[in-house]
Amino acid sequence: MVRRMTAPERSRLARERLSRELRRLRTEARMTGTATARATGMSQSKLSKIENGMLLPSIADVERLVTELAATRETRVELVELARLLHAEAESRRVVLHRGAHRHQQTVSRIEARATTSRFLHLNLVPALLQSESYLRVVLATTPRQEQETAIASLRNRRARLDDPSRQFVFLLSESALRWRMGPAQLMREQIDHLSEALLRPNVRLGVVPWAAEIGVAALHGFQIYDEQVVTVSVLTGSATITDPADVREYLGLFSRLDRVALHGDGVRELLGRISDEYRRPS
Repeated sequence: MVRRMTAPERSRLARERLSRELRRLRTEARMTGTATARATGMSQSKLSKIENGMLLPSIADVERLVTELAATRETRVELVELARLLHAEAESRRVVLHRGAHRHQQTVSRIEARATTSRFLHLNLVPALLQSESYLRVVLATTPRQEQETAIASLRNRRARLDDPSRQFVFLLSESALRWRMGPAQLMREQIDHLSEALLRPNVRLGVVPWAAEIGVAALHGFQIYDEQVVTVSVLTGSATITDPADVREYLGLFSRLDRVALHGDGVRELLGRISDEYRRPS
């Protein structure tokens, strides 16, 4: 059986070919590295790294090199297009970090606005779209006051999308997220009641992975998936955005595995009722 080449392997071979072809063109043109670097407006060190595959040249770099080295029209078109494809691939694999609560809300809101199906996995916190007002303010308690109010306003705009029946929202929580005490028992009871109300929405599906479930897979952090195309991961100082298709498939696979062992429907209602009762008991 012939093993199919992975995307990283194909990318590596393409980069090696680009650097090899640029080095070949310079050799055939009988130009030194110093002369070529000077003629194309780059340092000799940079040219050396490009020719040895240590640096992906910009599309403009490749255009200047193939022109200065008198490549044939066919070769010029081929190598410039190869550089363009490599940069597009590199961009798709880039993880972008957005700092700050307000910027996080803005970034997520833009992505969410284009999505028809949004999936959320949370391990120790209720998802922002399902947080009660009191719970939300505790979550943002350490955020500067002005940024806090801006983030709350942005989140309210996001929540309005829950009223759009053409959008689907799939929430998956661990039982720990329901028991992580963000405040007094009264606040947690209100939050549980808020989740119970969300179950009444026809476009909202809520699952809870109970403590007793045999999971068999590690979930290192929570995440959000939008239309099987974009993943966002919330971190302490902001949020990271992931768009590489292979990475997104990994997150979708993990989400599906956890969803299979989660409680849904009446099972979730029963669990929410039981936890709510526990919060009503005297400490």
